[in-house]
Amino acid sequence: MDQRSPEWLTFFLQLAELFSTHFVASKRERKTSIHIAKIQQAKGEDLKEYVMRFNREAVLIPALQDGVAYVAFLNGLLPERFKFSLIESKVTTLPNALRRAQDFIQTIEICVGDDFVWQDAWKRVEKTMTRS
Repeated sequence: MDQRSPEWLTFFLQLAELFSTHFVASKRERKTSIHIAKIQQAKGEDLKEYVMRFNREAVLIPALQDGVAYVAFLNGLLPERFKFSLIESKVTTLPNALRRAQDFIQTIEICVGDDFVWQDAWKRVEKTMTRS
């Protein structure tokens, strides 16, 4: 096949089309802030799992604005104690929210690890409060 022949041009165009089709099909979808807004804490999913999953997705989004990330994180949380504590404390940035989440997770892990002692201590506090 002569490189100046119409067959060569047709062959080259077909090859280019096949390459483009293969490349586009194997190219990963670029994540945007819309993707992170869809991340929700599942019922029964603990805070630690949600934070890890949220962070895995957040790092894949180029130039993610902190305010957008924080709102997505907050909106994705289940309406439980940690979410209310974030709102109540007026945290407004994702790094601060993640620090508070880490502290909250560590507290839960400590308390759950020593469940019996924790419950016993709580009962003593309740008794003291009812005497007053």
